[in-house]
Amino acid sequence: MDISVMSFSVSLDQGRGCEWGTRNGYSSLFAHKKNLLNPYFWKMIREISTFKQDVISYFEALDNNPDIDRNETLRQFIKSHGYSELFQKAYLIPICASIWIYPLAGVLDFSAHHILSFFRDHRLLQLFGLPQLLTLRWRSHINKEELQKRGCQIRIGCEVNSVTTNQEGCTIASNDGAKEVFDGCIMAAHAPNTLKMLGEEATSDETRILGAFQYVYRDIANAVYLPLRKVTYVMDYCDLGLLNLGDPKLPYLVTLDPPHAPEHTLLKWTTRHPVPSAAASKASCELHQIQGKRRIWFSGAYQGYGFHENGLKAGVVAAYGMLRRNCSILDNPKQMVPTWPETGARLLVTSFFKNFIQTGCIIFMEEGGTVFTFQGTDRKCSLKVSLRIHTTQFYWRVATQADIGLADAFIHGDFSFVDKNEGLINRITIYLANTDPKAYVKTSSKKSGWWTPMLLTTALSAAKYFICHVSNQNTLTQARHNISHHYDMCEDEDLKDAQLRKINVLIGKAKISKEHHILEIGCGWGSFAVEVVKQTGCRYTGITLSEQQLKYAQLRVEQAGFQIEAEEIEQKKNREEEDVLEE
Repeated sequence: MDISVMSFSVSLDQGRGCEWGTRNGYSSLFAHKKNLLNPYFWKMIREISTFKQDVISYFEALDNNPDIDRNETLRQFIKSHGYSELFQKAYLIPICASIWIYPLAGVLDFSAHHILSFFRDHRLLQLFGLPQLLTLRWRSHINKEELQKRGCQIRIGCEVNSVTTNQEGCTIASNDGAKEVFDGCIMAAHAPNTLKMLGEEATSDETRILGAFQYVYRDIANAVYLPLRKVTYVMDYCDLGLLNLGDPKLPYLVTLDPPHAPEHTLLKWTTRHPVPSAAASKASCELHQIQGKRRIWFSGAYQGYGFHENGLKAGVVAAYGMLRRNCSILDNPKQMVPTWPETGARLLVTSFFKNFIQTGCIIFMEEGGTVFTFQGTDRKCSLKVSLRIHTTQFYWRVATQADIGLADAFIHGDFSFVDKNEGLINRITIYLANTDPKAYVKTSSKKSGWWTPMLLTTALSAAKYFICHVSNQNTLTQARHNISHHYDMCEDEDLKDAQLRKINVLIGKAKISKEHHILEIGCGWGSFAVEVVKQTGCRYTGITLSEQQLKYAQLRVEQAGFQIEAEEIEQKKNREEEDVLEE
């Protein structure tokens, strides 16, 4: 997979009006210096933050009340929340028009539920930290070759004129006059093309549902149309940025409906995209009424937001439907939304690793899809390790505590290794390879020093640990004080409450859930067994050598109302029989 970055910019009145972007941070946001003193521009930025909260509240209301009307338009949503005119013209409308290649004038007639769902799922409710895009390397050629290896027949240049059905199956008629009969058919074309191929045989439900998906057609053809200020340029203007086409002498630019003929043209074509209307959103919920009814299943990106990943999802659903198998599509992963301090910490940590890794490769994979790859140019170490980042606290701990913070983040479950067996040792090996004095001196003298942000942010933490270490030196006087403090502590908490609190902490640390099967070696009197099953509903197995403990633990479990299976609490009389327990 290739990783590319999404960014946006807006230029009104050929750069003489409001102009801003997101690719280069604040330098792009305030590319038009007058915006620094423009109260209307600052109001728009505040409204973007408010917009995020309003969208979150909108979906919370829908979750709590499924009967709420979902046919509201974007215009109605904007009017009900009182957003300013600049927010609409310089933010919401141009961004929607660039995503769905739709004329500006019709954007506010889009389905509010459809648009806001897309913004939420693709993490577009903030100015910075926009999502990364994963593009299949070599594009569709990989899929074609893989299918052919598995014996699939792929025909190109074969236009289908019609699809009809009868008791024998589906008859496919092509433009060369040939007709073939198949057991079933998946129609993965645009909705208008699908209706055209079905022709007069299309049922009333098929015509009504597929006809609700309308398309907009746009001509696609030079830097003449780019924003006036170069710092606002974004990846979306240049296909080499989104598709990783290398570094040509001139950028590949894409312009929709140019007002006049471009100076340099490689190719001109017309594209179309489904319109996210309220009618289309409603029809998407009714597709099950026509799927497989006449041995025909319908697939296509129009069944989602209109993009490739939606076409893939629809294709999987249609294939499982044809096979008469249940299909459970994974929900969109919850995006990691760091706080402002955590955002700064992430920038520091990623910048440090980018400079630090001279050999080997370390990959950060955030929950939600964002990927950071740090790969050195020195090939002396070929190891690669992938870290799965679970919480944004990972960046904060590492930025403020360096190596100790990394260990602390691992202990607290802020990250884990994809390779459970070799991940940790590979991470240490890569670290040692990059701290080799000869290799490090050669690069560090140019790229870092004592003022490096990563080291500066950890200096306070190092000073804190040093002060604590000095103040806790175990002299005779300090030892006498520590012993006195330990034995003179009053009993603010009885032993039972303290034990329960310890058990609760262990359950939380282990992140035990209902799906887990817990083995406790040396289960004692059953306190942990009762609490862990009571709190999580997991399956529990305890092992003890004591007959009295076994009887008492079984009694406690029965009193708690739990079911005991014969093997759940076992007594091991002979240690030699169970010297080693293997999973």
